[in-house]
Amino acid sequence: MVSHPMILLFYRISAFFNTMMGIFHKKTTENNYFINKSYIPSPDDPLIEDQDGKAGLRYGSKTFAHSGCAAAAVYNALRILGDPVPLADIIRHFEGHGAAFFAALGTAPQAAVKYFSGLGYYPIRTSNRRKFRELAENSDVMIFTIMNDRRSIRRMLHTMCVEHNNACFTVHNSHGRAETYPNYDEMMANLGDGGGKADGVYLVGIRKC
Repeated sequence: MVSHPMILLFYRISAFFNTMMGIFHKKTTENNYFINKSYIPSPDDPLIEDQDGKAGLRYGSKTFAHSGCAAAAVYNALRILGDPVPLADIIRHFEGHGAAFFAALGTAPQAAVKYFSGLGYYPIRTSNRRKFRELAENSDVMIFTIMNDRRSIRRMLHTMCVEHNNACFTVHNSHGRAETYPNYDEMMANLGDGGGKADGVYLVGIRKC
């Protein structure tokens, strides 16, 4: 099993080099922004629950459907917090500050902390497995990055927005839909590949003002 510190170090380094190489990505970023501005959420379906259904959008060198789970999680979280930001603006930000290998491998989990801090929030984060439950139960909204299968990094990571309300956890953009669980353990048993195979990697918790 790949350790969390190694995963997070890899993403931190790749995101750093992505930022340093930003001048070479500028044209693609602006082209992507022009395409992504076309996305307008439906009043009846304001959150992104199935990123695979947004195949026309772009993120870095890939499609949003391929690599955009973290951007979708941040977008959903801000809408839940009552502070919506256009998806195109969120994508453009992470293309310059957080995308791993210009989004070929998604987004560094740590990038959400700086983004929310920049908006005036006070996010709390942890990569300690023993602290995930406590932070989750004391947050209103979370950005949660998991390994889909703790036994194999080849099953990749997935980042989701999780809403904590009345002791229940609603996970957005999980398996192409919103899923509500009565407690933390039930949620972890069903995330990723299911069957209790998922493993938390990085959790960012935010309290509503």
